Amino acid sequence: IAKKFLSLGAKVTITGRNLDKLNSVKKDLNNSNLIVVEWDIAKTNLIDEKVNETVGKMGKIDILINNSGIYAPNSFFNTDEKLFDEIMNTNLKGLFFTSKKISVYFIKNSIKGKIINIGSVRSFQGGSEAYGISKWGVRGLTQGLARDLIKHGIVVNAVAPGITATGINGINIQNNAYTSSSLDKSVAMPEEIAEIVIFLSSSSTNHIIGQTIVCDG
Repeated sequence: IAKKFLSLGAKVTITGRNLDKLNSVKKDLNNSNLIVVEWDIAKTNLIDEKVNETVGKMGKIDILINNSGIYAPNSFFNTDEKLFDEIMNTNLKGLFFTSKKISVYFIKNSIKGKIINIGSVRSFQGGSEAYGISKWGVRGLTQGLARDLIKHGIVVNAVAPGITATGINGINIQNNAYTSSSLDKSVAMPEEIAEIVIFLSSSSTNHIIGQTIVCDG
């Protein structure tokens, strides 16, 4: 997603808990429009500070992509409270309070911004594991924020990927893209998800409100 925005000339901030990884990405991409901010959104007490830092480095924020996520395959019976809280704090609580801070920023500065949440196809499937529950929350929050923020000119939507070739599941698209779980027998590529995010971030979609676009084959 960041690479696609950069290719279109946008100024982009990527965030994460590991500054060394962020700086490695910045070095590899070698693009002066790329900014890095060390930021664990699960730590809600840091959100004001980190948003202010990002605005200071960017100059302005127009689009928020909520893409932080923790995945664990643990079932209902082998999920303890620590794991449950870890997943919820990053996937849902952090997303909630980051969106709140950015929304206040948008409104205060009369910015008709966009918020794009990265959900999951799990948000359309019944589930008793913490990851699936968190993604149900993301889909519901997407609808609720969209309804409440559109009067300020802020448009909120989401993308729900199916199995995607990213680090979270260790799939190497160069080796094998096959999966039996989708009708087209292929996992999604990150570039495919990025194209949907770009579409939802554009003025072409100002009349699409509170939707979650599924990309799962």
